[in-house]
Amino acid sequence: MTASEPVLVDAAPAPVEPAVVAAGGRAAPAGSWRWRHGLRKVVVGSIIPLGLLVLWQLLDVANVFPKALVPPPTTVWSTLVTWTNASGKAGNMFYAGHLWSDVSATLGRVLVGFALAGVIGVAFGTAIGVSRLTEEALTPLFRILGPVPPITWIPIAIVVLGIGQRTNYFLTFLGAVFPVIAATSVAVAGVGRDLLRAGRMMGRRGLGLIVTVVVPASLPGILGGLRIGLGLSWMMAVTSEMLAVHSGLGYTLWNAYNYLDYPAVFAAMIVTGVCGLLTDSAVRLATRRTLRWHTDTGVRS
Repeated sequence: MTASEPVLVDAAPAPVEPAVVAAGGRAAPAGSWRWRHGLRKVVVGSIIPLGLLVLWQLLDVANVFPKALVPPPTTVWSTLVTWTNASGKAGNMFYAGHLWSDVSATLGRVLVGFALAGVIGVAFGTAIGVSRLTEEALTPLFRILGPVPPITWIPIAIVVLGIGQRTNYFLTFLGAVFPVIAATSVAVAGVGRDLLRAGRMMGRRGLGLIVTVVVPASLPGILGGLRIGLGLSWMMAVTSEMLAVHSGLGYTLWNAYNYLDYPAVFAAMIVTGVCGLLTDSAVRLATRRTLRWHTDTGVRS
C-alpha cells in the first residue's frame, strides 16, 4: 500500500467502559464499576420513597387522617402479607393468598396489549415519519382519537367484545398505541439527512434504508414512547379489570374498595406501582446494549 492510498476502517472501535481508578493507581475491573454504579442508582432512587414512607408513618402518629380511611404503613404491610399468604387471622379475606395469581393475570394482559401497541405503533409511526402522504392521511384520525381518554372506551368495548380477556387486551392496547405512534413519528422524521445519504452510498434503498438506518437512528425516541406506553398499559389494564374482568390487581382493588378495606386498596396501588417499575427496568435493561451508542454520546456521557 502506498502513502497515497486511503486507509479504510472496517468498523468503529468498541465503546470503552468508564475508567475507575482503584487504590494504588490501578484500574478497577469493568464489572466492579457496573456493580458500584447499579448500587448507587438503587441507593439514590430509594431516598425519596423511603422519605415518603417515613412521612406517611409520622402523619399516622399525629392522627392527621382517620386510620380507617388512611391506614398506617404497618397495616398495609400486614395486608400485603395476608395477600401473599392465606394463613393468619385474615386468611378468610377474599384476596388472601392470591397475590401472585393476581400479579400474573394483570402482567399477562399488560404484555399482550403492550406488545400489540409496540408493533403496530412503531409501524404506523415509522410510516408517518418517512412519508408525507401517509402523515397527511393518518394524522387527522390519530389527532381525533388520541385525546379521547381510553377509559371512555370501556362501555363500547364491553358491548362489542363482552366481559373478558379480549376487552382487557383491547383497552390495554388502546392506552399505549397513540403515545408510541406519536413518539415514533417524531423520532423518525428527525433523522438527519447525512445518515440517509450515508445509507444510500452503502447501497441501501427503500425498506432496507428504513430498517438499517432510519429505525436504528430513531431508537432513543422510540424507546421513550414505548416506556410511556408501557406505563399507560398498566393503567388501562388495572382500570379495565375493575369493570370488565374478574381477576387481577384491578379486580382486587375494586372489591377491596367495595368492602371498605382501605389497607387492601393501598396495597394494590403499591403492588401495581412496583410492577410498573420492574417492567420499565426490564425494558431499559433489554435495550441498554442497543442504545449504548446514544448513552456514550449523550449529555451525561
